[in-house]
Amino acid sequence: MELFLFLFFLVFFGLVVAVFTYYMKILFFSAKSNYRREELTEIRGDVLRIFLNLLESNGNILYGCLTFLGTAIFVWVWSLLGSVLGEKGPGIFEHIFHLPIFFLALFFSYPIIKEAYQGTSILGLTKPALSGLALGNLSSGAVHYGLDRDLYFLFYLLLFFLQAPVLVFLWNQESILGVSFEPTPSYESDSDWENETEGQGEERFPMDPIDEEDNPFAEESEPYGLGDDPFSDEFK
Repeated sequence: MELFLFLFFLVFFGLVVAVFTYYMKILFFSAKSNYRREELTEIRGDVLRIFLNLLESNGNILYGCLTFLGTAIFVWVWSLLGSVLGEKGPGIFEHIFHLPIFFLALFFSYPIIKEAYQGTSILGLTKPALSGLALGNLSSGAVHYGLDRDLYFLFYLLLFFLQAPVLVFLWNQESILGVSFEPTPSYESDSDWENETEGQGEERFPMDPIDEEDNPFAEESEPYGLGDDPFSDEFK
């Protein structure tokens, strides 16, 4: 029962964040000022596309789904330790194990991870991992608050407003606190290809120096090859 509710809230909060992401994009992150009625009302396809783009951040939807579900379920299992160690009802252990520790750790350590794994496909899994940690935390908190009232409502609101805005910026591919979570493409292979093609071009079409005897303009001393002055003395 609890697992079913967790999965339900996971999908629910994922769609809610996707809706906020869409409206934030067209209202604040887009250069357009006028919108058709269909763009504001018929958003089901765009919302699903936003969520699928998140899972395909690494270019492989299977790895994205596994990362998203794995991190979300990990956070849910972690939150269950608060119920095991603490007493029934809102207590210190319940709130400690519902803190977004792993989400904040991955968020603030991302610049170091990006520098260490630059140019590798593992960076593409950062967005599904962050999303799974955040949505898993919100979903587990909703389950524990709804079933047993193990959390204070204001504490849960704090969790929501701490993580949901970050996901909106993340899913809109916008920088957060000056940090971009989009993998930077590597241009080393392109530069090598250009150098190789330039070398092949020089081998195929060598540039021989022009012999002065074959140059038809070698004997002309006047600039632009005009020779004598075209204007007679009476016009000077």
